[in-house]
Amino acid sequence: MRPTWLIEADVYGTEAEPLRAEMRRQGMAADFVPHRALRKDSEIVVEGRLLGPDDCVIGYGTYPFARQIQLHRRWLPGAWCSPENLDCTTYYAYLGKFLLNQNYAILPGVEAIRQSDWLFSAFGRDGAVFVRPTGCHKLFVGRCVTKDSFAAALAPSRYDPATLVVVATPRPIAREWRLIVSRDRVIGASRYAVEGARSVASGCPDEVRDFAAAMLAEVRWRPDPIFMLDLCESGSRLWLVELNGFSCSWLYQPNLAEVVVEASELASQEWAKGRS
Repeated sequence: MRPTWLIEADVYGTEAEPLRAEMRRQGMAADFVPHRALRKDSEIVVEGRLLGPDDCVIGYGTYPFARQIQLHRRWLPGAWCSPENLDCTTYYAYLGKFLLNQNYAILPGVEAIRQSDWLFSAFGRDGAVFVRPTGCHKLFVGRCVTKDSFAAALAPSRYDPATLVVVATPRPIAREWRLIVSRDRVIGASRYAVEGARSVASGCPDEVRDFAAAMLAEVRWRPDPIFMLDLCESGSRLWLVELNGFSCSWLYQPNLAEVVVEASELASQEWAKGRS
C-alpha cells in the first residue's frame, strides 16, 4: 500500500506547499490536517477517502502532532519520531565524540538553577552557557544565556522537576546543515543557518556528506529508520549539533523528490511487514 501523507496544518505556512505538491505529483494522497482532527476515534478524510484504522500513513508536523499519531492511531509507520532515542541522554552515549557540545552536564532543570554558580564556573565562556532540554519535545529553545537570564530561560522546566537539560560550553558556529538519513545513507541535505542567522540553501558541501557517512559507518546505532542529522562548522572542523525526528522537523530545501520517494518506499515496506 502506498502511504497517505498527513501534514500538520498551520505549522510551516506556504513553505509546505511544494512538499505536498511533490507527494501528489508522485501519485500519493496528501493533505493538511489540523492537530485537533487527530482526536481519538475521529474520522479523517484525505482527498475524498476515509482513512482506515490500519492504513499506511506518514504524519509530518510538530512533535505533539507526531506523538498523537503514535499514541492513538494504529497506522504504520504513523510517525518516525522515537522520543527515547532522540533524547540527548540516549544519543550522546553513542555519538559523543562527534558532538559540538564536548563539555557538558545533564541534570534536572530545577537542579541546574540551584547549581547555577557551579555550572557557570565549569562551563561558562564570556559570561554565558549554552542550555537546551534533552528531549525532542523542546520546552524551550536551546540557546546561550547569561547568569542573569539563566533561571528565566529554564523556567518552563519547573513545571516538571524531572525535566532534564543540557548545560554546555558555548561554541562559535559558522554554517549549519540538516541532512536526512534513511537506511544508512544521506538522501537529502540543506543549509539552514550561517553565523546563527537563518540562511536556507539546497544541498551541502561534499565534505559535510563525507563527515556524515564516516560517522554513520562508525556508529551503527540509529534512532529511527529515517531521521534528521544536524551538522555544523565550528573551529575549522565539522561537528554534530543534534539529531531530530523525521516526522517533526522541517526539511528546509533538500531535493524533495528524492526524500518523498525514499520515505514513501520505507513506509510501504514497514506497513507490509507490520501486516504480515
